[in-house]
Amino acid sequence: MYGIAIDALPALHDPEYPNQVGPILAGLRKLLASLSEAATRPRTTPSVIVALSGIRRTYEELMENAAEGPGATLGQRLHVARTKAKLTTEEAANGVGLSKEVIEAVELEEPASEEDIAKIKDLIAALGG
Repeated sequence: MYGIAIDALPALHDPEYPNQVGPILAGLRKLLASLSEAATRPRTTPSVIVALSGIRRTYEELMENAAEGPGATLGQRLHVARTKAKLTTEEAANGVGLSKEVIEAVELEEPASEEDIAKIKDLIAALGG
């Protein structure tokens, strides 16, 4: 289902791309959460692990594409800068004096204060994003 939706996305620089990629990324996050939980169970099968790995790769690739587009959100840009720098949400948060919950919320496209947004933009710039 997600593969079909991803294949139907407009070109990266199309003005509709940000509007169409957001719901796909949100759906993939939910799927990742379910598969991650399933992978922690003692009787996890290799197929669950393979599916989790594939969805994570798809999510990261799609997120990187979204972050490069002209309509990239702060959350997309933050996620990509942070993961390319190999930082956890807690490490990134500590680096700019925020809580990890703020970083996680922004990556989930939740609103943040102007002060937090400024700190996050500084972090993205410092990480080369």
